[in-house]
Formats: sequence, C-alpha cells, structure tokens
Amino acid sequence: MTDTQANWRHYQTRQSVDCTVFDQGHERIVAVDMGIVETGRSRVFAGYFFRVRLADDEQITAEDGSSMIAALWRLARNLSARGLPLQCAGMSGQWRESGLSQNTGWGYFGPHQQPMHMLDDMPEDGGDEALDRAIREAVDGMRIGLA
Repeated sequence: MTDTQANWRHYQTRQSVDCTVFDQGHERIVAVDMGIVETGRSRVFAGYFFRVRLADDEQITAEDGSSMIAALWRLARNLSARGLPLQCAGMSGQWRESGLSQNTGWGYFGPHQQPMHMLDDMPEDGGDEALDRAIREAVDGMRIGLA
C-alpha cells in the first residue's frame, strides 16, 4: 500500500463521555468515544464502535456491524482481558433499549422511568448487581469473543 492510497475505514465519533473502570480494585475514569464506522470512498455505514483512551498512546477499540450494545459488550470483554472491568448501566441485565432508542446509546434501567445513557453509572438501587457481576465474571473467565 502506498502513502497515496486512501484509508478505507473511518471512525466518526458521535459522542465522548467519561466512564468508570476498575483498575486493580480502584475506580478509574477513562474517556470513551462512541460512534459509527464507515468504509469505502463513499463512506458507507459499516457498524458501531467504542474506543477507550487509556493513555496518550494506548487505545482499545471494539466494533459491531449491527448493534451498539454488542459493541459495548465487546469493549467490556477486551477491557476485562486487561484487568479493567467496565462498570456502566449498559453492562447490566436491567438496562434495555426501546424501539425508538435502539442504537442511540439511550435506554432505560430497571424500574427507572427516566432514560439513561448506556455509559452512565448504575443507579445505587440497581437491584441484584451481585448476580449480574457473577455472570459477567463467569463469561469473562471463558474469554469468549476477544477481538
């Protein structure tokens, strides 16, 4: 590939937020970019992405071709493989999207009537998070779908 050839994969950041991960048991705030992936000269939609900036020179990116929540879960698996479990509302089994909010990053959490962003911290009354945490740890231990 010569220097004059175009880069065919483009990441269009739609939102940047801070999110919590646990680094050796301590909360750590990391910057997360989320948006869409486009390919080709005419920039055709190719999916959704999340990118975490851990340091100036270190980034972890995860993508999915059809689902923003699947891209988030892929990011969480990649972070967990580095010992940095992701802690946000979208990682809970209680977070859900509606037909109108699908793939926007917004949805609802448990009994709460107000919309929440998938990268928001979980509410304190988030229900049985111990069960969710146990399931996440079991799945993370399987090391399924690392990209």
